[in-house]
This record gives sequence, C-alpha cells and structure tokens, in this order.
Amino acid sequence: MLRCRVTWIRAALVAACAWAAPMVSAAEKEPLTVNWYHSAQFLQPVIDEFSKDSGIAVKVTDSYDKFDTDVILVSDYKSLTEAKKLNSFERIRSPDLDAIVPARWRDRDGAWYGVMLRARAVIYNKAQVKAGEIKSYRDLADPKWRGKIALRGASNVYNRSLLASMIVHDGYESAAAWAKAVRDNAGVYPEYSGDTGNIWRVAKGEFALGFVNTYYICYEMAKGREKTNGLKLADTLGVAWLDQDGAGQHVNVTGVGVRAGTTRKDDAMKLVRFLLSPKGQALLSKNVFKYPVRSDVAPSPLLQSFGTFRADDLNLNDLELHYDEVDGIYRAVGWRAWQAE
Repeated sequence: MLRCRVTWIRAALVAACAWAAPMVSAAEKEPLTVNWYHSAQFLQPVIDEFSKDSGIAVKVTDSYDKFDTDVILVSDYKSLTEAKKLNSFERIRSPDLDAIVPARWRDRDGAWYGVMLRARAVIYNKAQVKAGEIKSYRDLADPKWRGKIALRGASNVYNRSLLASMIVHDGYESAAAWAKAVRDNAGVYPEYSGDTGNIWRVAKGEFALGFVNTYYICYEMAKGREKTNGLKLADTLGVAWLDQDGAGQHVNVTGVGVRAGTTRKDDAMKLVRFLLSPKGQALLSKNVFKYPVRSDVAPSPLLQSFGTFRADDLNLNDLELHYDEVDGIYRAVGWRAWQAE
C-alpha cells in the first residue's frame, strides 16, 4: 500500500511539473522591452550588441513618454520628472552607476540616470552669419536679427527646459527679457516649425539662425533627406557652441529608468549597465547621435565634425520648480506656446 502511495505521489509531481514547464518556458521567451522615441531602427544596432553579449532577447518599441516598457528611455528632464511623479520608475540607484554619471545628470533619489547628453545649440546659415559671430544665446536678442530667427513652439519641452536653465542661471527678469527679444526677432507673424523643419529653413537661407538639438541634423543625414532636398547640410549649415567663456553650452539628457513593477528587473538592470558601459556609450553616440555621459568615451566622428564644446555644469534637478514660470513667460511675450508644429 505504501509503495502504491509513493508511486502515485511521484506520478502526480511529474504531471504537475509537465504542466508548469511550458508556462515558465513561455515566460522566459518573452523579450525584455525598451522604447526608442526617434524611430526604433536607430537604437536597434545598440540593442543587437547587448543581446549578443548577454543572450537576452529585447524588443524595441516606438513608445514615447508612455513609460510602459521594462527599460524606459525618456527624452528630456521635464518628461523624466513627470514619469517620476507618476511613480513609473523602480529605484535603481547604485554606487557603480553613481560613479559613472555625474550628479547633475541623474535623479537625486535614484529613479533614473542620464544615459546621453542632448546639446541644444544655435545653427546658422554660413552665407548670412560669420563663424564666431554667435557666442551666446544672449546674442539672439540683438535687434539686428529681426525677422531672421526660426523658432520652435514654446510648448516644446526642449525650449521649456532651456528657458528654465536661464532662470536658474540669471533669474526670472533676465530670462523673460531674453524670451521677449527673441520672440520679437522672429517677426510679427512667425511660422513655427519643429527642429527638423528649422534645420532646413536655415540651411536653405530662409532664416539666418535657429536653435535645435544637434542630433536632428544627424537624423536628417541618416534618413537621406539631403538628397531629397538637394543640399548638403555641411555646406551651408554651421553649429555655434555657446557660452564657452561663461556657464557653458546648455545640455539636457536622455534618461534611462526601469519600470515600476516589472518582473524583469535583473535583466533590465543588465541593459541599463550596458548602455552606461564604454561599449554601450560608444554605440549610442554612433547610432543615435547623442553625446556620451561618460567622460572616458569620445563622441562619434560625425558628432566630432560639429566641433567640441564645454557643457554647462548646471544640475538639471534645479530646473524642476521653474516650468510654471517658463510657461508664463512664453505666454506673456506671445511666443506661441501651444501652436501645432
């Protein structure tokens, strides 16, 4: 009787394992997810290298500020603060990552790390502006540029963070005066465009100046837009690095975090560490055209062709309390804040 009972228990255990095994296997086959907001094809080569090194399958999505992937890449400090307020991130702070990413480019509470730098520089038409003529954002307030500056709408998060940094550096009144002067220089009835549109408006000579995140220039090249427009950007477009004798060039970050509640936190952290490794940083610079946060990794040759700059050492966490002031300024000066682009 005992032998029959043991045999029955053994059979039951085998049957239970056989039933459970397919469920575990199916779960293991589900890929880790990560988003890229500027077309997944550009991040894919970076992820392919991670999968090759780690054996972890990863799916890249086009999710933009939805915070729904296992590893979350977010395009700007303001959006990172919103994700944090929504409790979208696991706390991932660790000493090894703190040693890689300077405090000014990571969350104070360990919710996210800056993984790439985004430089918002002035671009100029070489036929209309001399090299070295623009040294600061303040130069854009000069009335001689009336009707010659291409603008992006003030609701754009990049412009909001830029003006917030001016408030931190120089105070509210100074930032407001700058915004009014630049808005006036755009003309009575300015036509707003996104960064890519402004790149071509300046390159074609429709405007003398604009300010854009420089990676958009690289994306236009990579997408073959120079052939479409019949114009090589390097021939007509210059990049001015700003405030090199002062605070330094304004930069923001693409931040990386891990989704709260993910069942893949260990694998997600492996991807985070890969993106912040020397190899990952070099691959990111080459493929998504942004600057490394690591001081021991050089930007890609294409980025180096724009010249070098000293970045502002402002702690991005200091921007958080100024966005309401920024929006008020833009509305007050008539910089169309919520116009579709």
